[in-house]
Amino acid sequence: MAAAQLKKITTFRRSLRSAPLDERMRIERQGVPADIVRGLLGQMDLTGAEFQAHMGIPKATYTKKMREKSDLDGTTGQSVLGLLELVNKVEDMLALENNPAAKRFDAARWVGRWIREPQPALGNKAPIEVMDTPSGRASVLRILGAAQSGAYQ
Repeated sequence: MAAAQLKKITTFRRSLRSAPLDERMRIERQGVPADIVRGLLGQMDLTGAEFQAHMGIPKATYTKKMREKSDLDGTTGQSVLGLLELVNKVEDMLALENNPAAKRFDAARWVGRWIREPQPALGNKAPIEVMDTPSGRASVLRILGAAQSGAYQ
């Protein structure tokens, strides 16, 4: 991935992390730019087909939005924001560890692998299977928080 694209995704994630409520709501309503989505999927080693299948977005819609470089909004946009939040949460967890190796850890790639693994706390569903709903996204974030605190279920 080109350095400029990586920087753009990182900047978007950081702005999401620190956004005040009004800005956060604007981002949620507007949606996520197609190039951010494409780059995030690349970082996570997720294919467009995997993303479409789990987020419930029709192939034609996804293809059109990517081709036209449109924002992904609505439920799909919320799901993308959830993936971005997962990467942010893992980075935040690593920052608390104060481990020099954490600087080299690829949080996006790790999240991309982790969301495909069945989790007992999700009824043995993989996190990616529930990221298309607000309740599912909240549950996945809770699982990460529990793992950090050592209270994993």
